[in-house]
Amino acid sequence: MAPSPTITRRLSRPGGSDRGRGGKKAYVVVLAGERMGESFTLNTVGRTTIGRGVTTDIRINDEGISRTHAAVLHEDDVYYLTDAGSTNGTFANGDRVTRYPLREGDRIQLGASSVLRFTYQLERSDEQQRVLYETALRDPLTGLFNRGYLRNRLESDVAAALRHGKSLSLIVFDPDQLTALSGQHGERAAGRVLQELARHVREITRFDDLLARWSSEGFALVCREVDSMRASRAASRIRETVAARRFGEDDHVITVSLGVADLGMLREPTAEALAEAADTALFVAKRNGRDRVEIYDPENEPTRHV
Repeated sequence: MAPSPTITRRLSRPGGSDRGRGGKKAYVVVLAGERMGESFTLNTVGRTTIGRGVTTDIRINDEGISRTHAAVLHEDDVYYLTDAGSTNGTFANGDRVTRYPLREGDRIQLGASSVLRFTYQLERSDEQQRVLYETALRDPLTGLFNRGYLRNRLESDVAAALRHGKSLSLIVFDPDQLTALSGQHGERAAGRVLQELARHVREITRFDDLLARWSSEGFALVCREVDSMRASRAASRIRETVAARRFGEDDHVITVSLGVADLGMLREPTAEALAEAADTALFVAKRNGRDRVEIYDPENEPTRHV
């Protein structure tokens, strides 16, 4: 489930310099939302407008974004994020802003589901930009999306689910025997097991579901328009098929424990609360014997076994 290739849009107006500080250019990279994977060069003269209107420099087709939602203005070698009178506000690193001096790595959120990152980079080809973008979002061992990407995506999916009244579930899981396997056979063998486990789960889950590396040993699966019952069936399928397979060069037998959380069952329906609930369910699955699925249920303090 690879992101679309990064496309660098050159926005500088005639007569304006392309150069930023230290010979670098300033960009915004879309981390989540309708144009995920695209990278846009910011104007050094005048401003770069962002919105869903056809006349904006960076057009993002998101119903939560105003026609001209925000702009980035270059003044005295500083790029300022400014709100353009938007309906839903412009946010920098989680705080609503009207004018904000951008720094390397700052995260910009527009509307409910569009997230961009501000960065300075040396000028690169489109292919170099694509590789740089994918490297920043991918786990090098498994090739899955990493935790940072997952958090951004989860925030967007939660916002969309709440806005449209759709279900959203999160499954987190990890192999039960990995620490022992690493101690007996080495980190290389454990890494091979994680690689094969990631590949196996990706093959048996829906294309629309997002599988990502969640921790050093664990994974997360975001299931759009899926409630806890359907998610628990997917989790049970993962558990059963993993137990029936052999992994690594030495055909290791492993099992997985899984925690399931449903956004609709949470008292506080946020991305952070959903992740914490799934982690809690996974912890209970481990504590209660492993090789099992637990669903987070705030009315049942805090999980129920499937």
